[in-house]
Amino acid sequence: MRAAFAKAPFNIEVRDVPEPKPKTGEVLVRIGACGVCGTDVHVAEKQATADFMSLGHEIGGTVVELGSGVDGILVGDRVAVENSSPCGFCEPCENGDPERCESFLHLNDQPGMAEYIAAPARSIVRAGDMEFEEIALAEPLTVALHVTTTAAIPFESDVIVMGPGPIGLMAVKVARRMGARKIFLAGRSHSRARLQLGADLEADEIIEVDKEDLVSAVLRRCPLGVHRAIVTSPPQTLPDVFRLMKYGGIVAFIGIDWGGEQVISFDVNEFHFKKLQLRASHAVPNSFFPMALDMIRRKEIDPQRFVSHRYPLSRAAEAVKTAAFDKENAVKVMVNCLE
Repeated sequence: MRAAFAKAPFNIEVRDVPEPKPKTGEVLVRIGACGVCGTDVHVAEKQATADFMSLGHEIGGTVVELGSGVDGILVGDRVAVENSSPCGFCEPCENGDPERCESFLHLNDQPGMAEYIAAPARSIVRAGDMEFEEIALAEPLTVALHVTTTAAIPFESDVIVMGPGPIGLMAVKVARRMGARKIFLAGRSHSRARLQLGADLEADEIIEVDKEDLVSAVLRRCPLGVHRAIVTSPPQTLPDVFRLMKYGGIVAFIGIDWGGEQVISFDVNEFHFKKLQLRASHAVPNSFFPMALDMIRRKEIDPQRFVSHRYPLSRAAEAVKTAAFDKENAVKVMVNCLE
């Protein structure tokens, strides 16, 4: 089968590799669509320095084979594939805290940007008759749901979303649903399509951080600061975010980086005396897939608005580079794994 791999910087190959076989408790999925995540861009740009790494984990496909011992899933089911799932048996899981699972199930570094994937049955979420692109959008929406619930947004609160990537844009919609009063979306002006979509998704104000100072812009509008921040932008943006927070504010963080850019410094005293909280949202193991699929099915998150570019699997390199470099037009790039 064909599958995509990357080595930094942006050396991307579609290779012929053996088709996986489902083991006991697993299913084989024929992948229909796979979204290009910011993580894929990080892998291709900076992370995969020693050797090639697999690409893709935003998966929508069809079950084509069942391993032994699998119940409740049928060949022909259209499904989403969680990239990590709670085991259900470790101490945190048994104590009702699966988010802190100590031995979660994963995909063993298999590429999702491929023709087939073998996944634990526990990681399969049935999606009815949804289209493959719709199903693939569920994974980034689960991340947006996780980071936004991690922020614990109070009703009638003021919120800033840092970064207008797909997860940040989805977080705008989720924050509004959770009762935010005023939502700022911060990003660079070259992200024209994304910022426009953010406004359409009910961000009240767009702050172009390359045209005005972020902290001054927020404090001019909210002199005491904002109650919550959802940070999907790189770690280097965190010190400024701390400065614009209201006393007792909460910062939920999902942004990552590599190559030394993940190390930051900030004034701990300022952080302490403002009584701030910084909450990591790793979104592993996965959660919220049924909710995400339902929101997409009802077009609260409309795939037609989010998917800006489509490529066949044979052009995976172009897909990843479009996500990385077409700042003006790219929102979500999809790879059709059936072509």
